[in-house]
Amino acid sequence: MDSMIDSLFEQYERGGMTRRHLVQALAVLILPERALAQDAAPASTPIVRGLSVNHVALTVSDVPRSFAFYERLFGVTRGWPATDAGTGIHMDLPDGYISIDSVAAQKGVITHFAVAVDHMDRVAAKRLADKINSELPDAKARDSYQANTGGSTVNLRDPDGFFVQIASKDGR
Repeated sequence: MDSMIDSLFEQYERGGMTRRHLVQALAVLILPERALAQDAAPASTPIVRGLSVNHVALTVSDVPRSFAFYERLFGVTRGWPATDAGTGIHMDLPDGYISIDSVAAQKGVITHFAVAVDHMDRVAAKRLADKINSELPDAKARDSYQANTGGSTVNLRDPDGFFVQIASKDGR
């Protein structure tokens, strides 16, 4: 235990963690597990179980340059067009993808991210959008059919306005 505590202080002194993170890590080591569990909020059943990040969409200034960068960095391969108009591309990874496009006015931003769920067809998307709207009405969820991928998604906004997409793990 002493070596673990020493390691935490070394990380803090090197700037590898904030004072808050140091205190939290020390509390986890010292407080009994049941005391920590009492402070934790009870877990509620989620509306839909997220499995992984399906994709992230970026607005870039130069699609070929960005593709070359990510191809070199991660070994991505060129996927299908990012939009029906074919202005951008999807860059395939073994489990998900990165979408790049340059059509939006502001460059260098994440336009949205998608979370993968077990299954999403047109009927499931409509049902999920309705359920989200009944429990989180400010999300303004809507089901959508993506012609460029041939799959259905649910699109919504989080409390800060981020565009969130829910897509099938076995689709694009």
